Amino acid sequence: MINGLLIAALTAVAAGTWLAGLVLLVVMVAAGLASALGRPVAGRSAAAASAARARFGRTLVSVLDAARTVKLAGRLPQVRAHLLSVDAGRVEAAVREHRVQAALDGVPTIMVQVGVVAAWAAVLLDAWGLATALLVSTAVSGFDWFGRVAGSVVTEAPGTRAWQVATGRMAGGVDLMTVPPGVDLVTGEAPAPPVPARSGLRRLTLRGLTAVHEDGTIGVEDVDLDVDRGELVLLLGQIGAGKSSLLRALAGLVDHRGSLQWNGVEVDDPELFLRPGQVAYVSQVPRVLSGTFDDNVRLGFDRVFEGPVDDARLATDVAAAGGPGSLVGHRGVRLSGGQVQRLALARALAADAELLLADDVSSALDARTEIDLWQALRRRSATVVGATSKRAALAQADRVVVLADGRITAVGPWDDLEARWGHLAG
Repeated sequence: MINGLLIAALTAVAAGTWLAGLVLLVVMVAAGLASALGRPVAGRSAAAASAARARFGRTLVSVLDAARTVKLAGRLPQVRAHLLSVDAGRVEAAVREHRVQAALDGVPTIMVQVGVVAAWAAVLLDAWGLATALLVSTAVSGFDWFGRVAGSVVTEAPGTRAWQVATGRMAGGVDLMTVPPGVDLVTGEAPAPPVPARSGLRRLTLRGLTAVHEDGTIGVEDVDLDVDRGELVLLLGQIGAGKSSLLRALAGLVDHRGSLQWNGVEVDDPELFLRPGQVAYVSQVPRVLSGTFDDNVRLGFDRVFEGPVDDARLATDVAAAGGPGSLVGHRGVRLSGGQVQRLALARALAADAELLLADDVSSALDARTEIDLWQALRRRSATVVGATSKRAALAQADRVVVLADGRITAVGPWDDLEARWGHLAG
């Protein structure tokens, strides 16, 4: 702005007429106003386009994750129609964003051309001479840069500031561009993070809990359940019944509606409160590090290795591989499916979390190992909520929760449920 005013003033002085400076000033103000007035429209169109792209991505990932369930349910035409509808919204939002941006980018160029025409029109009207027209047209042609700068300052800078504020809030109000004390980006050194306080679990209470995925789909609905400390509660149901969705909601990985209480206190921030250490989650298809057994169990923390590995029934496998320092290969390529599951379980047990969530961790185990595994968990007095279809596991549970179509249909000991729901177990 200051540079533009200075150029307008110098042009007026050199031309010997205030009208020459006025032409430049009008071009500059018009370009700036266009950017300022177009900022809300550009911001809304960009936000809508980003949201539409994210919505399509989440929907597509959700469909791919549930491809088998969709096929078994015979819902391919409906899902395809839904994807096409979401994609159409994404394309429409992207087109609108590009049109708004093109219009805003074109205003400074148009104003520059208007300024050039005005300069030569003044010559035709005998308002000034040829030299003044050349001076003004040359100066105003250079004002194209002002339009681009004004557009960036007015339309992009607020968005950048908003992004910094939002991300800074996630980092506890700290400016993410400032390197914290003790952090060296060159050597990669940083102080150890503070260990958050833990809240011991006495009772987990769910009332009307509904797990809501990012694409808006419902994973499990209206769940009422109490889990006391030391209990082993296992979920049973067909594919798509909502077992994994409920476990992910309890781990803070999926949003939920309804009430989730920890010792009678509502969990207001699940992502923060249900963090690793407080809650340990073992997914249906666990991920392991491309390191050693020790790396995978300890994760760089000062944690016990032998006890969790023994309880996960992995001690024999570790010894046969050469000990805790033996490599498991790239992402566990040297391990069998059962070994990967037990390694992930040992990692969760090493955290000594208040609540262990285990999503079908015994699916690749033989019957004898599976029974030993669940008995070891019972001896640890661990509070466990898991999902399984194995009879040996269900027989060890304090209670079995049967899910169908995303809702609880039965709760009780397996001995009481087996007669009716035994067809769901293998």
